[in-house]
Amino acid sequence: MNMEEIQKSRDALAEFMQGNEQKFSFAVECPLHERIRYIYSVIFPGRKKQNFYFRYFLSRIAYFIDYPPIKCLIYRVIGVKIGKGVFISSGVVIDVHFPNLIEIEDYVILGYGSRIFTHEFSDATYTVGRVVIGEGTVVGAFATIRGGVRIRKNVTVPINKVVSRNIEHK
Repeated sequence: MNMEEIQKSRDALAEFMQGNEQKFSFAVECPLHERIRYIYSVIFPGRKKQNFYFRYFLSRIAYFIDYPPIKCLIYRVIGVKIGKGVFISSGVVIDVHFPNLIEIEDYVILGYGSRIFTHEFSDATYTVGRVVIGEGTVVGAFATIRGGVRIRKNVTVPINKVVSRNIEHK
């Protein structure tokens, strides 16, 4: 693994995290057997890997709790920005790799089994993206919100829908 490339990607990721850009990507150019170690070297330097495992542990607890106010509290502790009156149904998966990139505005309903992701790996590229779910939006059961997406307020995302682009209007 090239430490210079890893440091360059770390610096660019840190700059993205501090800014307002919607998405950030970096190339993962290494042999297949080193891929996971390379990615973790970029996104989890130092103690960040232990912090990730702690967030993951808390998110698993939240996953099995059926009382939405407790779920919201746990996800807030992890770093997700959650407004008032948010309802998180059973089976919802909220990505804990970059929870501080997720903003769920007031009175949002996340339907059973819906998923919110802030990262993905595809075609030797690791992508990180912010997610904003606007006030009053209803995310249908088993819908998936991909990183880098902004959904305006009062939108209904249909059941099983994959949202990979911004939703600016009804």
